[in-house]
Amino acid sequence: MKIIDCSCAVGYKTVNYEIVNHENFIVREKVKQARDAEELLQELDFCGIDSAVVSHNTMADVDPDYGNRAVLAETNKAPDRLLPTWTILPPITESQYAPKHLFPAMKANGVQLLRAYPERNRYLLNGVVMGDLIGEIAAAKIPLYLTPSEGWHSIYSLMKEYPTLTVILHNYGLWSHARLTYPLFQTYKNLYIESGDMQTAGEIKDICSKFGSERILFGSNFPSNAIGGPLAALIGSGITKDQMENIAYKNLERLLGEVTR
Repeated sequence: MKIIDCSCAVGYKTVNYEIVNHENFIVREKVKQARDAEELLQELDFCGIDSAVVSHNTMADVDPDYGNRAVLAETNKAPDRLLPTWTILPPITESQYAPKHLFPAMKANGVQLLRAYPERNRYLLNGVVMGDLIGEIAAAKIPLYLTPSEGWHSIYSLMKEYPTLTVILHNYGLWSHARLTYPLFQTYKNLYIESGDMQTAGEIKDICSKFGSERILFGSNFPSNAIGGPLAALIGSGITKDQMENIAYKNLERLLGEVTR
């Protein structure tokens, strides 16, 4: 079966990597990280993963502009297997993120997915701060990765303001998320979740039964998780072959095929 990991990061952070156990509850552990594309590809090959969507840790920890350049430097080493994502900043302070500049740059560099780290990059993710950018991202059906690692309120507020926005939740922690994610699944049809932290028995099967397998994307959130854990959770989830294929690669390919910019 073809498998695409929708959420991997390259680039070293500190010796002890921040792991989300629960929102506002961060633990720091020594984990195996991938310095570059070559090391990430070794991890993918070991687990039998065909390709991956890739971010760079410096997007949040150093500077988004630097991180966006850094991820391209790595994904360009294996463009047939590594798909880059960029992170965004408010156009009012960084004009290069205005849609008229951002979208042509994305197209020129093969970028189809975006990320936002508002807490780490010191801004609020809403219409007042972002101007027309989020609305145009929603209209273009560009998936936006968001983490509730520092709380869910901002995600609920953003989805209420932009109900058609395509959002991929990631790095949400290993504790049960159902009371926080199920209302979002029910209300917003373009809300998806990456499966990396979904390692409690029955989670994947329960979401499939309630909201459909189309709402889950296989992802490890590497290196917060080793790739093998989320992969084993998917394979042992007890869902049908069609559901597993949706999660493994078809859902992501569908989302990428819907992007209009």
